[in-house]
Amino acid sequence: MINTSHPFYKKKWVRVAIPSICILWAVIEYLIGSQNWALFFGIIGVYSGFVLLVRYRKRDEEKKKK
Repeated sequence: MINTSHPFYKKKWVRVAIPSICILWAVIEYLIGSQNWALFFGIIGVYSGFVLLVRYRKRDEEKKKK
């Protein structure tokens, strides 16, 4: 769902900011009593963190090996 080959995601601060903002928003939603929205944004934050931080590094390492 996230196209990590797009030049927008080359900067590390962008890749860190997106999941951080989603998780922060999930905490805010939870604190104001909206558990469903908190779950929604929490899942988006975890997914985007996995794709943009974990899988992104693996692709870079694989390209360097070639």
